[in-house]
Amino acid sequence: MALLEAIGLVKHFEVVTGGLFRRSRTALRAVDGVDLTIQSGETLGLVGESGCGKSTLGRLLIRLMPATSGQVVFDGTEIMTLDPKRLRAIRRGMQIVFQDPFGSLNPRMSVEQTVMEPLLIHGARHDATTRDAVTAMLDMVGLPTSARYRFPHEFSGGQRQRIGIARALILRPKLVICDEPVSALDVSVQAQIVNLLSDLQRELKLTYLFIAHDLGVVKHISTRVAVMYLGKVVEIADKRSLYARPSHPYTQALLASVPITHPSQRRRGAGARPRLTGDIPTALAPPSGCRFHTRCPHVMPVCRSQEPAMRLAGPNHHAACHLLAA
Repeated sequence: MALLEAIGLVKHFEVVTGGLFRRSRTALRAVDGVDLTIQSGETLGLVGESGCGKSTLGRLLIRLMPATSGQVVFDGTEIMTLDPKRLRAIRRGMQIVFQDPFGSLNPRMSVEQTVMEPLLIHGARHDATTRDAVTAMLDMVGLPTSARYRFPHEFSGGQRQRIGIARALILRPKLVICDEPVSALDVSVQAQIVNLLSDLQRELKLTYLFIAHDLGVVKHISTRVAVMYLGKVVEIADKRSLYARPSHPYTQALLASVPITHPSQRRRGAGARPRLTGDIPTALAPPSGCRFHTRCPHVMPVCRSQEPAMRLAGPNHHAACHLLAA
């Protein structure tokens, strides 16, 4: 059953260019017509290069910023047109864990105040019951009870991210947007946080949108994977199908860029897929037709003029590529 569905989601930012006397306004197409469905209980990984619009899409899905156009249906309710009062009630069911564990925490608030704040915003009293809920949540994310009286600067990066996770889960949401939650952490700490998120998902029956650029982390935690390029989703499939048989040339290049550490993989020719050259085109003036055609090793004339539609590439596997129709 679909918990969240995005339909034709668009977010354009107005950008002013030029000098003092010859200014012009143009649109930066951060998210440009995304259709996406997240099933209840799954982890949908969202990957792509920096600047492709992943984090913007995550924020749009829980309406942390207004969309230019499009719809988002969460648990049967279209949220883009809700007034602030009704949106606040819906927000109990959707939360976010941010990339920067220190920047997302108020340095003037103790851990107890930070984790308790969502409960108070949604009408809870500052009483023993609420404090007990905070204690239980700190224990759930692996922090000692004594941590409640300390401040963010007294913790390591991994511990701060645990505080952010506790704050996101204290309301017991259905959907959690994990916006690159481990990219700012050491490798050993990344594994701990990913395992914690997996354990919490099973225990609390959570649904994740896991945004990341580390394909290894995404493969470990995800049920399905969506690949994003320059504001659009270009491929989506279950993780086994996507990692074993990527259909879009961009996905193939992303997987080819993953470092190969085992000699036997090199001997078998793993990672022999073509690698990308050139820079990502600007979202201020995206290429016509397929947005990837300026970097694609398989470009055809139709790619330069016609935008590809999502096509079936296998069971529960779709990609937006003209090669599938050739």
